[in-house]
Amino acid sequence: MINTRRDTMPSKPDEQPFLQYTDDEAQCGQPRRASSFEAAESKSKRRWRRAVKPLVSHSLVFVLTSLLWIFLVLPQSPRESCAKPPPPSPPSSSPPSHAAAGHSHAGGHAVDLKAPPPHGKSSSSSAATHNATSGATFVSCGSSTAEAKAKGCRYDMLLNHWVAPACSSREWVDEYADDDTWYGYRDEARTQRIEGGPDALGEVDHYYTSQRDHVNHCVQMWRRQYVALFEGRNIDEYTASWGHTEHCSQFLLDVTDRFKEYYDIPILVEVGWIGCWVKEKPAPRLA
Repeated sequence: MINTRRDTMPSKPDEQPFLQYTDDEAQCGQPRRASSFEAAESKSKRRWRRAVKPLVSHSLVFVLTSLLWIFLVLPQSPRESCAKPPPPSPPSSSPPSHAAAGHSHAGGHAVDLKAPPPHGKSSSSSAATHNATSGATFVSCGSSTAEAKAKGCRYDMLLNHWVAPACSSREWVDEYADDDTWYGYRDEARTQRIEGGPDALGEVDHYYTSQRDHVNHCVQMWRRQYVALFEGRNIDEYTASWGHTEHCSQFLLDVTDRFKEYYDIPILVEVGWIGCWVKEKPAPRLA
């Protein structure tokens, strides 16, 4: 008869569950022992926390400090940066000049005797300096055609300004007119010629000629300027103006880029009024 009874023998040490962990212990809620792998992992996490903690705190301090400075500095910034741009200037009532021309005989650049000399050099000294107007008496023609006539001034076509007779020159007007480009027109397309000769041009506020006339104007003005300075003649504001001299020189540089096609472009001519320096000692008149 076979004995079916098994002898229960205590488990040997090498038969114990791996890592001393059994299902019974888990079921009974008993705490398990940490493995060496888990212990190493826990130690690594602690080292990582210790390394990251200062970095986080320093970053937080940096951010807070930056925000504080932003709030302190922004109220002190100029308010102009947030200001609205100024409203555009109202449109000018003067007639428009031809866009392609870029130059005109307008008087704005003429009466500019305070412009700096060439090469940007300017004198800051208050001492009087000798020039073409030294020792001369200034004779004004006012600021309107009616006032100019009342003062006895005449319209000089070359200057395109009313000026005192002592500074007007028939000689230079005739020289200028010989080019036959001086004719003035009421419209930019130059279809309505102003009749009545050179004197009639001084009776209007503005008129149009051509770029060829502009070239002739600048050439004759330089010739007139040389004679006035060399012979010590009476000299008008226009001829003595550094601003007008600079304007004409730049214009002649520009016009060479386009040659003859530039000559036929309309140009606005504005009538103005200038003064004249009359020297104490009688000087020969230009006429």
